[in-house]
Amino acid sequence: MPKPDLKLVRPLEAAPAIRLENFQAWFGETCVVNAGALEVPAHKITCLVGPSGSGKSTLLRSLNRINDDISAYAMQGKIFVQGQCNHAGFKDITHLRSKVGMVFQRPCVFPCSIKENVLFGVRDKTLSKIDRAALVEDCLKSAALWKEVSHRLDSPASTLSLGQQQRLCIARTLAVKPDILLLDEPTASVDPVSARALETVIQDLKTRFTIIMVTHDIRQTKRIADHVVFLCDGEIIETGSCGHMFSKIAKPKTRTYLSEEFCDC
Repeated sequence: MPKPDLKLVRPLEAAPAIRLENFQAWFGETCVVNAGALEVPAHKITCLVGPSGSGKSTLLRSLNRINDDISAYAMQGKIFVQGQCNHAGFKDITHLRSKVGMVFQRPCVFPCSIKENVLFGVRDKTLSKIDRAALVEDCLKSAALWKEVSHRLDSPASTLSLGQQQRLCIARTLAVKPDILLLDEPTASVDPVSARALETVIQDLKTRFTIIMVTHDIRQTKRIADHVVFLCDGEIIETGSCGHMFSKIAKPKTRTYLSEEFCDC
């Protein structure tokens, strides 16, 4: 019998966690981001890099519509979060932000206990005492903070170091069970030891979450990024895997910025 024709079956690629179509962001008459098209892979760490003023934070904050609170802000194009438009697909902005959590550059802890900080986002939900305790423990363990604070959960969050406060902010964000984490320079305000601890937490979390992170630290990008987006003057110059972006086959502007931290855009 003749051998049957065999077809090579390739595994289906996972759908992107975030997809941008013809995206532009404006403040008044000024276009600050002209990203065009962009896809962010799921369950990876995507680092947004580029010089100050290149539009990284504006792009990040557009994903969960935090920029909507700024009167001068406007956008064109579409942003899709897990296949849903983040405007038309999420009538309730609270629902969007529960799916797309955010941690800012400077730790922002609330004037209450460590435990109450973790539970802040679920304070209106009906949870038993056992469930609340389990959630606090799980989130603090995920943020690599449980061993340091388990004996003083009722202490004020303000008594923690800056590095601990930033990990507490991550734990608080995890408590609402998002699918995507937005991190805006999360290690910029902490010492190098705490920064490395945060990097370890971020790398551990990518198995459960899609992570999009703004960073100015090129060495940090090389250590933790799976995917890199390079912006300059509001434009996306190049995107690709970390291996590609730090290789000789990347675009000249990309190579210059990632090797010399100088932008000739």
